[in-house]
Amino acid sequence: MKRNICVFLVALFVLIVGCDQTPPYVMLDSGLKYRLLDDKGADKPRMGDVMFMDMAHYLGDSLIFQTEEGGFFINPNIGAPPEIREVLNLTGEGDSLQIEMSLGDYARFTGLPISPRMDTTQSVTWNIRVTEIENESTVIERNRLAQAKTDKELIEAFIVNNNLEASSTEEGLYYVTLESGNGVFPKDGDEVFLKYSMSLLDGTLIDTSSEVIARENDLFNPNRIYGPRSFVLGDREILRGWNIGMPKFSKGAKGTLLIPSDLAYGTSGFGSQIGPNTVIVFDVELVDIK
Repeated sequence: MKRNICVFLVALFVLIVGCDQTPPYVMLDSGLKYRLLDDKGADKPRMGDVMFMDMAHYLGDSLIFQTEEGGFFINPNIGAPPEIREVLNLTGEGDSLQIEMSLGDYARFTGLPISPRMDTTQSVTWNIRVTEIENESTVIERNRLAQAKTDKELIEAFIVNNNLEASSTEEGLYYVTLESGNGVFPKDGDEVFLKYSMSLLDGTLIDTSSEVIARENDLFNPNRIYGPRSFVLGDREILRGWNIGMPKFSKGAKGTLLIPSDLAYGTSGFGSQIGPNTVIVFDVELVDIK
């Protein structure tokens, strides 16, 4: 009977051990530990690639950071600390992995502020699933095309909702002529003088050259000189949308420019009111050309 119990316990132990397929951690020279939980055998990132991943960081059992699904990406050869880069370059698309480090190293890698009273030897675990690896230039172009499509849909909806008759350029800018000018159109190198108001598609006024409009919308700045603004057409220091759109109006004309985000403030936005990838509306009057 005792022999049967011993045999049973040994078999149970073997079964439990056999079922635990979690690989052990591998220690790097840096002191960082990692393990691949699911190795799909896919190609590893090359120079110029970016990695998209789902990621969660745990201090013990407490979640301290989590990405939006599929929303985090990094170029491991540029944007990651050397220790993290070494691990990421060992993983391929579809792989799942864990990285373990001390809280002190975690603070060093991420810039997380920690209290002097905290135990920096505590372990932080990163759970990572690599969802995609792609060349960075391909990703940039893919995102640009997707944003251009979104901007086009937003602008065309604005045109329909406001009963506007608009024309478009090959760059994706739309323009509306409200009043025709004298037929003299500006060209690169000309200095143009214009009155303008800048707003968002929802009507939020951001800026204006008109003191009257500024006062009416609680935007008046007593330290500013109001009146027509001038710039040299073709100047790379101004919005691309102005360089593309203003030649569509002759001297004295009034109209509206609907500028897609990549011809305005792009992925960076501007200030607190213009977020990334924002379409800008300019109501303009071309006062003079010199």
